[in-house]
Formats: sequence, structure tokens, C-alpha cells
Amino acid sequence: MSRSVIIVAAMLVFASSAWADARSQLDAFAQGLETLSGEFKQVTIDDSGRVIEEVHGQLYFSRPDLFRWNYGEPFPQQLVADGEKLWHYDESLDQVTVRDQPDAGESPLLVLTRPELLDRFYEVRPGGDDQVLEFLPLAEDAEFELARIHFSDGLVDLLELHDQFGQLTRIELRDLQRNPSLDPEVFSFTPPEGVDVLEGY
Repeated sequence: MSRSVIIVAAMLVFASSAWADARSQLDAFAQGLETLSGEFKQVTIDDSGRVIEEVHGQLYFSRPDLFRWNYGEPFPQQLVADGEKLWHYDESLDQVTVRDQPDAGESPLLVLTRPELLDRFYEVRPGGDDQVLEFLPLAEDAEFELARIHFSDGLVDLLELHDQFGQLTRIELRDLQRNPSLDPEVFSFTPPEGVDVLEGY
């Protein structure tokens, strides 16, 4: 067997092992997970490497598909999925958009809590080491081209999303709390009085 063949074979074995380790960490993270809360830092980088947006906020999740993302300054917003509708409230614009909640396969964030979605909606492949899981959406009209989940000490600490315009969104997860007691009202949204409500967007 040639040296080059041995090297390629070794790389394939490493990639398979890395995928298995990262996938097992995701499965362990989601095992028994009913609710989740924490903080996040979201940074968007354009195709030249320039940071074009940086925001901080809080996230909440309840199984199977309820979630809330509260974005702070400089662009305060609320994104709420109540199981039927997806609400997006932009406080600076005094505007709410609402539409039917998308299928689970359209949200890579739900993979963190429902890893079975990987096999249904994505092509999964090694991310380079045993702390990274990489996946690509199977749908041609997906809003992103590639996603990566990074692990640290068995917890998800970073999600990366590459879109079709060359932009990279990095979501750092901090102070995650597994199965906290969450008020159901966290996943309910009523548009404030006087704001514009746009449906179907």
C-alpha cells in the first residue's frame, strides 16, 4: 500500500471518529432536555471579513419547538415561536411581522435540542475535529448553505451559519441552563398597542 493511500485512509478514519464524537455530544446534550435558557452574542461578518452587526440577548426554549430570542441594544427585537405563529417585533420600527411557524427543518437552531432533525433535513459531515459537527440543508431554498455546531466540555457553545451571500453569522451561547422552570407566557406574544402588524412575511 502506497504512503499516500495510507494517509488518505488515516484521514477518513479520523473524520469518521470525529463525526461520531461530535454527534454523540449533541445527542447527550439533547437527552432529557425539555427547556433551555441562556444568553447569546450574535456577530455577523460579511464576505470581506468585516463585522457588520453585533448584538447580545437572551434565549429560551421549550420542547418541542417553542422558542424566544430577545435581542438587546442597539437593535432591540423579539423573535417568538408559539407553536403556530412566528412573531418578529422590531421595537425601533414599531413593527411586528407574523407568519405561520416554519417547519422544524428550516431552523438549524432546533437541531441543538432535537438532533433527530439532522437525519431528516440535513447532510451531516465531520467538521474537522471531534468538537465540531457540520451540516448542510437538503432543501434547495434554505436560508443558509452550511452550519457548524461547536462543543466545549459537552455543551454547545457556538453555532456558525454561512449564507448564500457569503456572510457568516456566529452565535456564541453562554450561561446555558438545562431544564429551568419557564413561565408559559415566555412563549406567548401580543403585539403592543399602536404598532404596525404585517402578516405573511
